[in-house]
Amino acid sequence: MRHLNAIKSSIQDRNTRLVAIWVAVVVGACLDAINQGIPLLLGEPMTFGRWISFFITPVVPFLVSCHGQGMRKKG
Repeated sequence: MRHLNAIKSSIQDRNTRLVAIWVAVVVGACLDAINQGIPLLLGEPMTFGRWISFFITPVVPFLVSCHGQGMRKKG
């Protein structure tokens, strides 16, 4: 429960949220390039599942960043 509270408090803090969004954009873009780059370069179509993966991928770095910042603030 402590970890969920850390994420919740981080999301509520504006500065922490902005850092987490920046991390999600940068790391999410790198992960999307790794996961979707080769199929796109080979000319494979973006299926529904790939689009879902494309949009969900940045959520993980966002939550990890929020968790890390929240745990650091809690001590």
